[in-house]
Amino acid sequence: MATAPDRDLHRPVDTDPTAVAVVLHPHPGMGGDRHHPLVVAVCERLAERGVAALRLDLRNPDPVAVVPHLAAAAAELAEGQGVERIGLVGYSWGSIVAAASSPPGLAARVLVAPPAAMLAIDPREDDRPTLVLVPAHDQYGPPDEVERLLGPGPSTTIEVVEGTDHFLAGAVTRIADRAATWLAEQLLP
Repeated sequence: MATAPDRDLHRPVDTDPTAVAVVLHPHPGMGGDRHHPLVVAVCERLAERGVAALRLDLRNPDPVAVVPHLAAAAAELAEGQGVERIGLVGYSWGSIVAAASSPPGLAARVLVAPPAAMLAIDPREDDRPTLVLVPAHDQYGPPDEVERLLGPGPSTTIEVVEGTDHFLAGAVTRIADRAATWLAEQLLP
């Protein structure tokens, strides 16, 4: 994969990856970018588990408009790493983009703190496993509202993250560990 100024790739240290993931940031109009601590932590943990993980800046705030860019980046990443299985992780606004995207090879998604008012795409409509991590005190997607919108589905699991709100204070490590562990289990043989 060509190096670009809007992305950073985390690769496993002593082995070739067996899968890839793209990890998306919060709303770019509100300062979200690939350097967010959760995005970095998820990528680091995925690489430790054998998954090459890409942090990617998406500048256009329209989630629908950036889906093709995400799909192209995911396909390029998979091809460049010589793998077929792709995972997507999105935090806040990034979870909306991840829910709306289905690049070839997509095997699973993790949606962290999805803002309920923006949930126009229902990941339950496909059969790929989706983990939704909802902060217990989320101001933009409270657990009861996310549960109502996404409800338990055959492929969707909703977990409440206690002791934090939408901004994840004090919970970045726990959320990054859970997201990376779950996604790696879905992606790796």
